[in-house]
Amino acid sequence: MPRRAAAALSVIPRVPGRGRPPPPSDLDPLEQRIWGEVLDALPDHWVDSAGCLILRRLAAQSAVCERQEARLREFRAQLADDSKETAELASQHGVLAKNVAYFLDQLRATPKSRLRPPVAGSKVERHASDWRPWEIRDGQTAQTEQ
Repeated sequence: MPRRAAAALSVIPRVPGRGRPPPPSDLDPLEQRIWGEVLDALPDHWVDSAGCLILRRLAAQSAVCERQEARLREFRAQLADDSKETAELASQHGVLAKNVAYFLDQLRATPKSRLRPPVAGSKVERHASDWRPWEIRDGQTAQTEQ
């Protein structure tokens, strides 16, 4: 049997992503910071080309959301909390925050989105009775009739 080189025996994992891609150059500094923070929260090689598109939208929405949040704090400091401008800005901020949460969920960047749901079978087994359907007649079990 011929000897093989050590490089031929090494195992290279095949993962879908391409490492930690740098932020695109056309993003502003805030968006680039958000890009880096999201990638730091994800495992290596998590983001592929399609994930980069989602990450780009996430960075843009997050930057807008942060800027609106700063404006909202300024409005609340200057005006009464019940002003029309504050309420409208808070509503827009809520929509943006939902968009950011959706994009984070799509990238599976939050702990909740990485959890596996419990198996349904275990819940059914816990609540199932000891009697099989064919053993039950008119509300009585077959064993009580014997």
